[in-house]
Amino acid sequence: MSLHMYVGSCNVPTPYFGSANGDGVSVYRFEAKTGSAKLINRYEGIDNPTYLSVTSDGRRIFANTELFGRAQGLVTELAFDPGSGTITHTDMVASRGSITSHNSIAENGRYLLVTNYAQGHEGPDQSVAVFPISQMDGIRPACSSAAHEGSSVNPDRQARSHAHFIRQLPDGHLVVADLGLDKLMFYRLSEEGSLDRILEMDLPAGTGPRHLSWTKNGKSLFVVGELNSTVSSLSLENPDKPVLLGTIPTIPDSDEKGNHCSDIQISPDDRFIYVGNRGHDSITVFGAGNDGQLVHVQNISSGGATPRSLALTPCGRWLLSANQDSDHIAVFARDLPTGTLIPGPGPIELGTPMCIKFAHLKE
Repeated sequence: MSLHMYVGSCNVPTPYFGSANGDGVSVYRFEAKTGSAKLINRYEGIDNPTYLSVTSDGRRIFANTELFGRAQGLVTELAFDPGSGTITHTDMVASRGSITSHNSIAENGRYLLVTNYAQGHEGPDQSVAVFPISQMDGIRPACSSAAHEGSSVNPDRQARSHAHFIRQLPDGHLVVADLGLDKLMFYRLSEEGSLDRILEMDLPAGTGPRHLSWTKNGKSLFVVGELNSTVSSLSLENPDKPVLLGTIPTIPDSDEKGNHCSDIQISPDDRFIYVGNRGHDSITVFGAGNDGQLVHVQNISSGGATPRSLALTPCGRWLLSANQDSDHIAVFARDLPTGTLIPGPGPIELGTPMCIKFAHLKE
C-alpha cells in the first residue's frame, strides 16, 4: 500500500485570488515515515481545480473548475493510473451554477454532490446539484438540484445564498453549509438521486458557515465560520433537532479584522479539531470533549500566507497546509496524545495550492 497526495491549484487569474501560479491537478507519492513528498505527475489541461474529491482506490479524481464571470462552472473527472503515473481526462459536465465551490462523493459511490457559491442569477443558478457517476459512464449531467434563497447581515458577503460545502452524514442525510444565509441545510438523498430538503438550522448572524467536520458517529458536528473567525459545536443526538452547544473563537478578538477562516479537519481519533486562519495565517488546534465542547490547545503559524486547505494523513501523524499565496504546502508533524503541531520537513513547492486529498493505492 502506498499513500498518494492529490493537489488542485489555481492556474487562471481570478479577481478574488491573489495569484494563479498553479499547474492544474498534481499527484504526489507521500512518505508517511518522513513527511516528504515526490511528484508523480501533473495534469495541466484543467482550469482552476479549486476543490477535489478522490475515490477510495485513488484512481478517479473529481475536480471543480471555479471560473469567475461564468454562468456555470465545470465538474471534471480524471483517471489516475498508479502503475504508469498517467492522468487522463475522462469526462466533464456543467455544474448548474457559478463559482463552483465544493464537491464530495456520496457513500454509495453513485453520486457526486456539488455546491455552487454563485455571484449572480444568470444561468441555472443552483446552489447544490447531484451528478450520477460510474466507472462505465463517467460523470453524467445533474439528476437533481436545488436553489437556496435569502440573505443575512453582512451586505458585502451575505446578500444572497453562497453554498460552500456539501457532504453526506453518517445517518445518510446530506448537510450543506450556506455562508450567505448563515444556515445549515439538511437534505434527504433518494436512491434515484433526488433531493428533499428536510431541515434548516440557523447559525448566529454573521457566522458565514464555510466548511464542516464531525465525529465518526455523526453525533457531534463542528462548523467553521469564515466571517466571524469561530467554530461552533452542534449536537446531532436527535437528528431532527440539531442543538447549538457553543461557539469558540479561532484567534484573539484583536486579530479578527482581516481574518477569514478556511478549512476544518478532525483527527482520526475524533479528539482534536484543526482550523485554518487566512489573514492571521495560522492553524488553531482545539480539543474535542465527549460532550462536543471545544477547548483551545494551540495556535501555530501556518508556515506561509493564506492557509486555504488543511489535510490530515489517514494515520493522523501529519497535517498539511496549502498556503495559497506562498506557493507551497507546509508539513507539520502531529503529536498524537496532545494534538499539537510541530513544523515538519521543508515545504512542498507548488504554485497557488488550493485543495489537498489523500488516498491509499495498490500499485
